[in-house]
Amino acid sequence: MPPTARRATRESRSGRGLRKRENTRARLREAAAEVIMAKGMEGARIDDVVRRAGFTRGAFYSNYSSLDEVLNEAIVERLAAMVERIEAAADAIEGEPTIDSLMEMLDSLRSEARVMYIICTEHMLHRMRHPDSPQVPAAGRRVLDTAIAGCVESLLARMGRRPVVAAQGIGDAVCLFFLDSLAEEATGMTIAGHDADDPRAYLRHIIGAIIMALSAPVTEGDAEAS
Repeated sequence: MPPTARRATRESRSGRGLRKRENTRARLREAAAEVIMAKGMEGARIDDVVRRAGFTRGAFYSNYSSLDEVLNEAIVERLAAMVERIEAAADAIEGEPTIDSLMEMLDSLRSEARVMYIICTEHMLHRMRHPDSPQVPAAGRRVLDTAIAGCVESLLARMGRRPVVAAQGIGDAVCLFFLDSLAEEATGMTIAGHDADDPRAYLRHIIGAIIMALSAPVTEGDAEAS
């Protein structure tokens, strides 16, 4: 076989090996997220992960050193996917955004947000119990924060408004109440003052209040300053 053909064969095998390894890691990350969703971080075991992924412990340890490590990668991966979903949902709003269209946008994110909320809460509780355990890389969280702030600024601009505090602060406030609504929905519990018969109407009221209170109409002076 000519040298160029042998080199091409080696490169082809190497490429297949890399793809196989990444597919294995992806299945382990997905399995870890599913197990932790079902059992919590304290109840999850590596045997649970490999069983769900269809691999052996050897396959796990040839890719990851611990459950913490695979969970951290799973969180970063899901944060990146969440960023894409948020940006796509914001772009899908036609015309000038309204509180109703913003609520529809949040509703479209409920399923993914619920998964992220549970996984990240489990990770946070695990870190509180075990402070020496690995942290999720800060860069992963910053990607989400930056994306949310960018969406807030873009949506407000389309509404003819501007933030009067940091856009990330508005995003954090909306996320706080949105995630709280997911917890209430899952547990059936309501916080004093919430409308138990229509919790989403209460959420709509709160988000509308946040948007109006933390933003202001764009004026000619704002346009000139920019």
